[in-house]
Amino acid sequence: MTTLPRNAANTAETAMHANLSALADRLAEAAKLSDEAAAACKHGKKNLAIGTALPIDDLLSQSKALYDAVIALHRHANRE
Repeated sequence: MTTLPRNAANTAETAMHANLSALADRLAEAAKLSDEAAAACKHGKKNLAIGTALPIDDLLSQSKALYDAVIALHRHANRE
C-alpha cells in the first residue's frame, strides 16, 4: 500500500472532516424542514407543507455530493 506523506494525509483528513460537518448540517436542515412540513400538513396547510419541503431536494443533492467527496478522499488516501 502506498502511504501519503503525513502533511497530505492531514490535508485529506481535514477535508474529510469539513465535508462530514457540512453533510451533518445539511441533513439536520433537511430533517428540520421535514418536521416543519409535516406539522403544516397536519394542520391542513398543504401549500405551506409543500413549500417548506421543496428545499429538501437541493439539500439532499448537496448531501450526496458531500458524501461522495468524503468517500473519494478516503479511497484516494488509502489507495495502493
